[in-house]
Amino acid sequence: MVMLTGAVTFAVVGLVALLRLSEDAVEQAHALSELSRQQIARRLDAEALLAQARVSVLLGEASRQTRYLAQRLDIVKAVASANHVAIQELLTPASVTGELDALLVADATGTVIGGSRAPDLLAATEALSALGAKEAITSIFKDNRRLVRWSHHATYRVSESFNAAVGLPQGRTVAHLAVEPVFDDFGDVAGALIGLRTLAPSEKTLELFAGIVQAGVAVTDGDRIISAGGEPPVGLTPIASQTPGGLITMSGSGRVARCVTDELGLLVCVHVDAGQVEETQKELQRISERQAGTLFRWFLFLAAGSLGVLVLVVLISVKRATRGLPQLASAATSVARGDLDIPFNASGIGEVRSLGRAFEVMLSNLRESLGRIRQLAFFDQMTELANREKIRIDGVSTLLSGKGDVAFFFIDVDRFKSINDTFGHKTGDVLLRQLASRLKQFFEERQEAGDFRQFAAGRLSGDEFLIILSGALTIDGLRACAEALIQRLGETYVIDRAHMTIGASIGIAISGRDGARYDELLVNADVAMYEAKRKGRNSFAFFTAEAAELVHERRALEQDLRTALRDGSLDVFYQPMISLADSGVVGAEALVRWAHPSRGNIPPGKFISIAEEAGLIAELGQFVLARAIEEVRHVSDIRISVNVSVLQLEDPTFAASVESCLLKAGVPPSRLELEVTESVAMRASDVVLRQLKQLRALGVRFSIDDFGTGYSNLSMLARLQFDTLKIDRSLVQGARASVEQQVIVRTILSLARSLGFGTIVEGIEQAEDLAFMMKEGADVAQGYYFSEALPIRSFEAFVNARRLRQMSRLGKMHLGQPEPYPDIKRLSR
Repeated sequence: MVMLTGAVTFAVVGLVALLRLSEDAVEQAHALSELSRQQIARRLDAEALLAQARVSVLLGEASRQTRYLAQRLDIVKAVASANHVAIQELLTPASVTGELDALLVADATGTVIGGSRAPDLLAATEALSALGAKEAITSIFKDNRRLVRWSHHATYRVSESFNAAVGLPQGRTVAHLAVEPVFDDFGDVAGALIGLRTLAPSEKTLELFAGIVQAGVAVTDGDRIISAGGEPPVGLTPIASQTPGGLITMSGSGRVARCVTDELGLLVCVHVDAGQVEETQKELQRISERQAGTLFRWFLFLAAGSLGVLVLVVLISVKRATRGLPQLASAATSVARGDLDIPFNASGIGEVRSLGRAFEVMLSNLRESLGRIRQLAFFDQMTELANREKIRIDGVSTLLSGKGDVAFFFIDVDRFKSINDTFGHKTGDVLLRQLASRLKQFFEERQEAGDFRQFAAGRLSGDEFLIILSGALTIDGLRACAEALIQRLGETYVIDRAHMTIGASIGIAISGRDGARYDELLVNADVAMYEAKRKGRNSFAFFTAEAAELVHERRALEQDLRTALRDGSLDVFYQPMISLADSGVVGAEALVRWAHPSRGNIPPGKFISIAEEAGLIAELGQFVLARAIEEVRHVSDIRISVNVSVLQLEDPTFAASVESCLLKAGVPPSRLELEVTESVAMRASDVVLRQLKQLRALGVRFSIDDFGTGYSNLSMLARLQFDTLKIDRSLVQGARASVEQQVIVRTILSLARSLGFGTIVEGIEQAEDLAFMMKEGADVAQGYYFSEALPIRSFEAFVNARRLRQMSRLGKMHLGQPEPYPDIKRLSR
């Protein structure tokens, strides 16, 4: 009886203990269930904030595109002209390539003077004013400078009437407006370029983001969904204010969501299948119930034994059953505090182990989401290289480590802009990805070969990359590495069956020798890169103090050249062209000269290359054209020849500006001859062909300059209808003594006669060369043999003296007297 009573008492006490243990297990399961719900809410909050950042970047891209377009030379010219037709012709394709819904141009009063969609300009002006953007537009014109420029960009709610007025798609309620100053050639604000980008119902960025995070994304304005990605947000009722662990239940779709508010009051929501929450909760509940049942049955089985054995078995069972729960609880507490790096491996047995594995999977998913966020923050999404911030962190860390030498390779891609302009930005993006892949593969191979200990690669901007090498580096090793890299990057790229090649200019700076800090080495590598470009591109250069001085001097010359163009302090000289039929002056070539106030006479080859790099070549060409037409009007019966660049010919307003200069000076169009280089003529675009046609209709003549140095297409020569072929000096000088040059010159002269072209030979410096050209039938010659390039007054005197001498010679020949000057024709005998 005592044993029975003891057994019963023990059983009752044990049963009570077992029931209490079961209750604790259920409470633990509920606590973990709530924790799981909170973690899902935190994950959705993080992804909603990231989606909000994606929307901000998407709309902010409109500002970057607008700034880029505001600096394009052709758009600057169109805005400065205030010609709404020219503005529309340029802005319509620009809005498409820049992924903008509309582009507008406004003047200093805030009045819209043109746009990409040919809107009602008055209605567009009133719509911008009603939106509250007029003050921002007019302020752009105040105290705005090219070197310290400022702009305006903001996001607005817009109405249907606003969309109709400015040419935006109907049904859009949110638009990002970017206002950028357009500076003319003198640094003044010629107009304001306004870029508009709306938030569409379906955005590719949101679709891609939804695919990455495996959740639906929606942007709402009140109850209205204005953009979405991934799963449709059916039944979503956004709530701006939510509890930390609260989830929005989407009726009718079985999904839950969390939302964050942006600066406009819009809600950015991320939603997932509610089954993720419910399944976790149900599984935890089932585990808790099974655990309690298992413990209860285990206790009853052991109770049948002796009291001692029963007590021992109960203690062992409880210990085994709860093994792993303390570790799980501790890990759950750490995760709740935001520590996702805590190590955790599921342990225990049975349902406790299952519970641990479920928690392990949840923790792994959270770590993966955090990894994706870090990837977006520190790596360039296009090339998958480190972005500017990440490469800076890597560079500073490498310099501080003190493990060997450090070298910076600053790489600028040559001819990338022309590929972008020719094939489009999508092809340019593919090219950059292929180039980045080649960079990584090249330096990985070099690292395996032992050329350096480690490297870091990053993309600084559009076509600029930075490579940081560390280890036992030598000058010869870096030189060999740069040469091999240029060769590798110069190999052909194939994109959509199009074959294209690029070059690379590389600047190298070495720690210790060229600087100790990251910023200092980066700047010096950039300076060295410009030195490589100065040497002819597709090459490399080490940083030197002389290179830094050259860059400083080149930038100073660029600024002085801008000032000279603005002040009109450049000079135009004229080299006479002599008829080989009667030795008379029939024309002159206009050549620009620069007498710098402190540096003296600067060679044209030096400042013209600066003008090309600084984007001033079109302005320089226009200056020479206008000055030459103005000055030559005082010299009768003389044709003036002026070189024009491809940038001038591609300007839709060029023909009109030439006509304006001729009318203003009162010079007949037939007295003007425009020289186009052979390479420009052979790749003439539709715009260039239209310019040539308009100018020929006026009576302006055209000649091909430097003929014989390129690769001419005869059908193109015939189609362009040039008047004159100008044979390059490289074929003229020394022709009397070179059989090869003679054959080439005879062929060109014969070709010109067959096509009905006149011929000019330039670079005549020796009487023997002149005699050969006359014998072979050249029409006109120029060169130092006759005269160097002269200022306008000296040129007038030269022409008058030449004409008097010619008249005197003809008069004496008529009287039978000997000629006072040897006739040029005598040289051909």
